[in-house]
Amino acid sequence: IFMADKSFNVDLGVSEVIKEVKDMKTISEMDNTAALIPRAIRAALSPLEKWIAQRESNLAATYKELEPKLKNVPIENIITPPAYVAVPALQAISYCMDDDQLREMFAELLAHAMNAETVGNVHPTYVEIIKQMSPYDALVFKRLIKQLIIPCVSIKYIHKETGATYPICDLVVFTDFKEHPLVPTQICLENLERLHLIEINRKSKLNERERYQILETCCQEMVGQYIEENKHILAPEFYEVSYDEFVLQIRGFGQFFARACLGEDFRNIQ
Repeated sequence: IFMADKSFNVDLGVSEVIKEVKDMKTISEMDNTAALIPRAIRAALSPLEKWIAQRESNLAATYKELEPKLKNVPIENIITPPAYVAVPALQAISYCMDDDQLREMFAELLAHAMNAETVGNVHPTYVEIIKQMSPYDALVFKRLIKQLIIPCVSIKYIHKETGATYPICDLVVFTDFKEHPLVPTQICLENLERLHLIEINRKSKLNERERYQILETCCQEMVGQYIEENKHILAPEFYEVSYDEFVLQIRGFGQFFARACLGEDFRNIQ
C-alpha cells in the first residue's frame, strides 16, 4: 500500500506508481552523474587555478629575472618595451615559470625589448615561436646554434634488387641517444624547421667525412636492432643499410631569434 505523498500522483494505479518511482530513481542517478561533471572539470583545471592564483608572484619573479640581464645597461637606455611584444610575452611567461628553458627565453626577449639599443632586434613573432616550442625544442636549438652548419644523417634499409626503401631513422645529429632520444629529437628538428629557425638541407654536405663517420658509428647498435626486429618481413640477405649525409643550417631568421631570445652573440661559433 502506498501512502499519499506530494511527490506521487495519487490518481495513478500501482503499476504506474512503481514506474514513476523507477523514473525518479533514474532521474536521481542522472542528477548524481551530472554532478560529477563539474567536479571532474574542477579537478582537471585545479593545476591551472594554481597558476592563475600565482600569476602576480610569477610576474614579480620575472622582474627579478630581468635584473641581471639589464644590470649593465645604462639607465637611460632602459625603456618601456613595445606593448605588442611585452604584453603577450608577460602573459606567456607567467604560465611557464616552472620551466627553465622557456622562462629564460621569454626573459631574454623582454630584456632586449627594454633596451633602447637592442629593441630593434625583437619582433612579436618571437613570442609566438617560443609558445610553439617545447622545453626540449628550446634545449636542442640552444645546442644547435653553437654551430651554424651541423652534419646530419638519415638511415635507410634498401632492397638490393628492387630499390624499395624503408626508413630506419630520418634525422640523426647527436651521438648521445640517452640525452637526445632519436624519435623526440626528430620531432623537435621538424618543428624547428617548421618555425623557420633551421633548414634541413639534403642537397649539401660538409667536406668532413670523419664527422659523418662518428654519427654512423653511434647508430650501429640501433641499426642492428632494427634489422633483428624486422628480419621476418625484411630478410637481411636481400637488403642493405644506406646512409644519406647532409646538413642542418641555422637560418638567418633563426640567428636573429637566437640573438633576441637566447642572448647569443655568435662569437664562439664552431
